[in-house]
Amino acid sequence: MTTVIAYQGPDFAILGADSQITDGDRIVLSPSTPKIVKVGKYLLGVRGDARAGDVLMYSWKPPLYDGTDPVKFMGKKIIPSIIAAFRANSYDFDKDAAMFGFILAFAGNVFEIGSDMSISQNIDGIYAIGSGSDYALGVMQYALAFERGIAGATAQSVTDAIECALTISAKYDINTSAPFQIEVQRV
Repeated sequence: MTTVIAYQGPDFAILGADSQITDGDRIVLSPSTPKIVKVGKYLLGVRGDARAGDVLMYSWKPPLYDGTDPVKFMGKKIIPSIIAAFRANSYDFDKDAAMFGFILAFAGNVFEIGSDMSISQNIDGIYAIGSGSDYALGVMQYALAFERGIAGATAQSVTDAIECALTISAKYDINTSAPFQIEVQRV
């Protein structure tokens, strides 16, 4: 499992992830196989089935964002391109055992993508997937509550909150470990 967390700000998106890979009863710390990658102008965070993540990280050619409504763009362009990449690489995401999730950021927009290819956005701009996600979400909600009421969260305050959220997740979730990766996408 893993912990991937994201925040959608007014002119930025930030993703953070741990580096632990859990394979059955084996733990591997692998900063050389990141859970967040830049694919063109997109930031992609992955959890779960490694094959699904590998296909998107290394074989997916995402469409260029055309500035239209981001939700419609996700449904009409991004999701079909992901499905096409899976098919081109002989990955059957419909199989019963396929369990994965993605966080995708483009042009400052953040989306969660489920293993059924559903998309969602959270009104508060905070996202987390993986086994440590509950801890991460709690920390993020608490850490950013004060900031939002004053002047809004800054990229630096969100980066600090994400690092704190990942640290707490690593403390309480056996499937989450440092070192952490944090990537900022500015609009």
